[in-house]
Amino acid sequence: MNPHLRISVGDSTTLINYVVDGEVVVSHSHPIGFKHIEADGMNHIAGSKLLDGVLYALEFISLHDRIPTDFRLVTTRYATWIGEVIENGSYTQFYTDGAPISVTIEGIEGAAISYARHSQTIHSFKI
Repeated sequence: MNPHLRISVGDSTTLINYVVDGEVVVSHSHPIGFKHIEADGMNHIAGSKLLDGVLYALEFISLHDRIPTDFRLVTTRYATWIGEVIENGSYTQFYTDGAPISVTIEGIEGAAISYARHSQTIHSFKI
């Protein structure tokens, strides 16, 4: 099995696991989640805060192994935005043998959050 970084974004934390042969070798719980991303308005600062946790985990991994270029993202919201933030991050301090960072949306876990008795659903209208 290919070594990869699994990034699971939650409401107030992001869990970053380095997985080799199906086993978690390195795990880091980063104190940034959806609440922080939304509070910063999904801007450059929010992306930087999220990316800090990824870089922290990669620096630890790089002490023992080459960093993975295969990242797996698990999130209930903002998958495209988070994926782009991670793919467009600067990883110049790490040796990747020229391979670009690739983010795959592995899954969407959890149910949609209800807002004031309304849930996030897709509606279609006929006009």
